[in-house]
Amino acid sequence: MSQNKRLIESWLPIAALGAESLRERTPMTPYPAPNRLHVWWARRPLVAARAAILASLLPENADRDKFMHILGIHGDPIAAKLRIAKANREGARLGADAYGYPRAFAYKLTDDDRDWFDTQTQGLGQSRLTVLDPTAGGGSIPFESVRLQCETYANDLNPVSALILKATVQWPLYHNELVLTAFRRIGASLSQRMREKLAWIFPDAISSDFRPDGYLWARTIACPYCDGIIPLSPNWRLAPDGTGVRLAPQIAGGPNTPGRVCRFEIVNKSQDHSAGTVARGGAVCPFPDCGRVVDGEEIKRQAQAGDMGEQLFTVVYKDRVIAHTKTGKPREKWERGYRAPRPEDDIAETIRQALAEKLPEWMALDIVPSELIQDGNKTTEPLRYGMSKWSDLFSPRQLYCHSTSVEVFRELLEEEKMTPGFGEVTKAAFGYLSDLTAKSLSTMLIQ
Repeated sequence: MSQNKRLIESWLPIAALGAESLRERTPMTPYPAPNRLHVWWARRPLVAARAAILASLLPENADRDKFMHILGIHGDPIAAKLRIAKANREGARLGADAYGYPRAFAYKLTDDDRDWFDTQTQGLGQSRLTVLDPTAGGGSIPFESVRLQCETYANDLNPVSALILKATVQWPLYHNELVLTAFRRIGASLSQRMREKLAWIFPDAISSDFRPDGYLWARTIACPYCDGIIPLSPNWRLAPDGTGVRLAPQIAGGPNTPGRVCRFEIVNKSQDHSAGTVARGGAVCPFPDCGRVVDGEEIKRQAQAGDMGEQLFTVVYKDRVIAHTKTGKPREKWERGYRAPRPEDDIAETIRQALAEKLPEWMALDIVPSELIQDGNKTTEPLRYGMSKWSDLFSPRQLYCHSTSVEVFRELLEEEKMTPGFGEVTKAAFGYLSDLTAKSLSTMLIQ
């Protein structure tokens, strides 16, 4: 029995794996590719998944240094974290090379690595090792199993997870770069058609060096005491560097007179931000001649009556900047910025009218998610605020854009089905497109 004991039964470098797993998901660094495919609430770090597979298959006496090397941990992540923490306390920055080696998940096994792994696992009595993961979730274990060239079986009861598994493991494995070529071709066509259909919704860029990147909206209610329009937000921070929003309430002729709305100013210091207008389920009126607290039940009452509105408070943009490398070569990059909205940015009423015209057709084609929201732990909140259907979660602009994307997607799919050569590769490309369309719609439109 001792000869059959696996490495994971007696040893696993938990501290190093923990440090490297955190490093894998450090904010402001490129995440592993599978993380970008689809949001999944239990996606395990790739380095931990690879460690679990290797340690479950390798014998107890396997070379531990070689094990760490195959994991991609080519240094001491624990010592590196201590070194980084010390530098941070002293106000120093160690930069991208603080660990002394690339992040572990990016390491690709060499032929020598695979030969060693095969030799170590020969005693299992199989010509090819098999890994089974019947509850694969986000797919980290089967993904790493395939990278180790094991025969891999995986599934999950959740159909979203099953689709993620196909996109993460099966389609690249079976179709290689053919699916990438098909995806780029179809994606370019969808992007072009979307630009043409939705150009009127987005203002023109003032120059080729400037492009809008997003529109930030706040839900609104009417103050029951002064009739001012309250934009609802727990805080007005926009970026970690201190950029945020300061409210400029327009008091008009005083309480209960027309024109009591907030304008917005972009500020660069945290101390200049306005205080949040939402706290503990209630709201605080920002108008200086009122300032009363609005009970949470009143907010729900207005929402359930259909009186909750929305207000554009920031336009996110990107500026093209020419930077220079250490060798002096010019390098193009886009820097994010924020500006206060202008009257021409807000065409909400025009969008509502366009949506009203298209909605009957889209409802008939089952494009709009009009199903009722079922009561549950995760859905009680929208139900409290009068959102009884999934479509209620979207603003008119969002619903119009997303529905248009589905319409164009279906048109493209029908056209491709009539094209000679339509097969599994094209189907896989549409599978990727269906996953990424809604998530990447705004980015696709503005680039």
